[in-house]
Amino acid sequence: MSHGGDPFAPPLETLRRRTGRKWSKYGPEVLPAWIADMDFLPAPSIRVALEDALASGDFGYGPTADASGVSDVFAAWAERRWGWALDPGSVMLMPDVVGGLANAIEALTAPGDGVLVQTPAYPPLMSSVRVAGRRLIDVPLGEAGLGLDAVEAAIRAERPALMILCHPHNPTGRVFGAADLRRLGELALEHGTIVVSDEVHADLALDGRRHIPFASLSRDIAAITVTLNAASKAFNVAGLRCAVCVAEGEPRARLNALPSTRWNAFSTVGVRAARAAWSDEGEAWLEACVAHLERQRDRLASRLPACGARMTPPQAGYLAWLDFRGAGLDGEPAAVLLDEARVALSPGLDFGLEGRGFARLNFATSEALLDAMLERMSGFFCGRPA
Repeated sequence: MSHGGDPFAPPLETLRRRTGRKWSKYGPEVLPAWIADMDFLPAPSIRVALEDALASGDFGYGPTADASGVSDVFAAWAERRWGWALDPGSVMLMPDVVGGLANAIEALTAPGDGVLVQTPAYPPLMSSVRVAGRRLIDVPLGEAGLGLDAVEAAIRAERPALMILCHPHNPTGRVFGAADLRRLGELALEHGTIVVSDEVHADLALDGRRHIPFASLSRDIAAITVTLNAASKAFNVAGLRCAVCVAEGEPRARLNALPSTRWNAFSTVGVRAARAAWSDEGEAWLEACVAHLERQRDRLASRLPACGARMTPPQAGYLAWLDFRGAGLDGEPAAVLLDEARVALSPGLDFGLEGRGFARLNFATSEALLDAMLERMSGFFCGRPA
């Protein structure tokens, strides 16, 4: 199968040579659309940075966080992209967002404390709470916005020490507006709840939307917020291991009290990639990438009815939250589609009980591969007995 001259994704035969989880988990008869890796080639600015690392043999222990330059670059990026004027001194480096989430839970809560998560939710948000021995407070996200009535009721009843905000949201692709975010901030301030805001999809807002960093809403809200971000999702460099954690005041002091090994395992090449991503050249590539993702989302939406599913079009990212309940797949449709259509989606129940009858599809690939997946899925549904 050719990729049809796609400017982002290489041909299928090249993708099959990749050794990461997305392309190695299943055999060659399966088209993978599950884990949140894009099939795209690196941005030219990142490619140049990595080629320079290779040419100079720069694969030793990395620079210290202070000497890496990443904090300054991220602060400049945040102000340019989102209007968030943050102090570079509030930026800590770390290997990845999930590790930062685990650090925040450990440092900012005690065993048995409640941690509120809205479901469906990116699976590590829930597993990190359970592994840490904290009490998971599961609140359904609802059909629109942040579902704040349910959040407020849970905060008043359960008194969580911490809430995990996934913003933009994974798996629904929802972008939250300023009014909802401010009300959430007011609730958190009223009840002494720290908010950990996972904003790793922030740069992938679609249709001209602009991400609103939660900590940018006010000085008071910033003081109770830990923001996690990385170039990993927007620039497809998760394997290079470099992310940022933004925190001030007491949360910052408590995070700093953790062993230094929790923070300093970011990689030398990851530092290079982050600086190259959060640059003028990286931004130009990103804008073209977002336009491609918008076309892919619309392409998916136009063909989805033949595949037995419906969706609310995502407002950010490249993950589609597909509802198969109307097609009679009320349990785990991903398992059926893997067996019958040889397309690998993320199982809905991995995202909590709210995911029953759903599956998540990653459309960050070429037009040809997306078409091939949809042809397999529609072929299965068209061939089913009425």
